[in-house]
Amino acid sequence: MKLILVPVLAVLFGTGGCSVYEEAVRGAIDDAVSEAVDRELGSRMAGYTDVMMYQLAYTQTFFLGGYGFDPDAFEEGQGATWRVESIDQEETSSFTAERALLKRNDDGTMWWYLKFHAEEMEPVEYEILLGPDLQAREMYIRDPEREDIRYHQFAYDEQEIAEAEEGDASIAEVGYHTNYYFTEEWSEFREGTETITIGTTSYDTDLLYFNPADHEEYEDELEEDENYEFRWWVTKDVPGELVKFEYKALGQGGTLRGELVEIRDDYTIRFADL
Repeated sequence: MKLILVPVLAVLFGTGGCSVYEEAVRGAIDDAVSEAVDRELGSRMAGYTDVMMYQLAYTQTFFLGGYGFDPDAFEEGQGATWRVESIDQEETSSFTAERALLKRNDDGTMWWYLKFHAEEMEPVEYEILLGPDLQAREMYIRDPEREDIRYHQFAYDEQEIAEAEEGDASIAEVGYHTNYYFTEEWSEFREGTETITIGTTSYDTDLLYFNPADHEEYEDELEEDENYEFRWWVTKDVPGELVKFEYKALGQGGTLRGELVEIRDDYTIRFADL
């Protein structure tokens, strides 16, 4: 079993609100494609609780390629599937991530579907009730090994917070470090335009470029030997705005690439008992 870690640098374009599990949702990995990280985290995963696993899935699906999550960029029933590749000098690993808005409620809460499918692992599926502040309220998780559906209501008590902190500490011990950057407008980071074709559909995208080392306000966030480049191809014409991304850990030879592979508008609630 191999667990693929996404090196997430959460660069949020106009996105507001973070959950109590913020520490697990943000991050940049020192060695983007370290086999040691994959191997060590794979062995730890057996001891992860549902809350800790949710943090992992949330990170991989909502913050693809470090691009911030905007719930208003989705219509009910609309979702997208991504294929992500992690590349180094010796091997290429991949996973798919899927996210969809299932339902908006009158009180501002939202039901979301998440799916995380790493190589050589069974897919893990979730239906999550998020509040207007993007805090998780309830969760249904389909266990691929036991083939059942479990329910969890988030209490935000000391035990859950401790689990969240333990999960983050576990990841940090094997090289997963956190940085969190906010940007407000595309214009500062716009590098050009490019047409991207997905299947039979072409999208006119803005190409955005970000390197935290170029911005004085982020100098203290980087270690001495850290340097990263991010490129995002974005358009308002797809749910979540992101069509393609590329992340490079400069000097380390690690690259992470992701591309949208499918958009659907027929998602419905399957697990939650409403």
